[in-house]
Amino acid sequence: MRNTTIISIITLCLSLIGCGDEPQKTPPTPEVKPPAPVVENKDESGSTGTSEHVETITLAGNTFRVTVKGSIAPSAVLDVSIVQTSGTPAAAIRVWIGDASGVGSVKTKSHSHGASSHVHAQAPAKLPANSELWIEVQNADGTSGSGSVELN
Repeated sequence: MRNTTIISIITLCLSLIGCGDEPQKTPPTPEVKPPAPVVENKDESGSTGTSEHVETITLAGNTFRVTVKGSIAPSAVLDVSIVQTSGTPAAAIRVWIGDASGVGSVKTKSHSHGASSHVHAQAPAKLPANSELWIEVQNADGTSGSGSVELN
């Protein structure tokens, strides 16, 4: 009986020692996607910089000053600033790049601070012909309207 206990203890010790020889498994490295391309344009002087377009539009009875940094290109990200200059406060502002229907485009809701809103609009990889930046405004009373800013 005593020999069986000693053999059991030795077997247990040897099996525990063997566990330390197994190589440590490292977790797989997560795949990191590259950021969307940034479109840079050269002005007449030859310096590089992001193009900027400013336009005033009226949607759903409200007037907005829209500033767009960047150019429409497949998978491009545009930096869009929208400042409401008149009308009732908008309840929601959404933007997308593409055609009026928005089919195949990503609609993004703006982040607002009072009359100022900001959004990064993502262009689809396959742009429809004559794509534009579209802005849709929804008022608190439920009225809405949309219009485009032509950047080409």
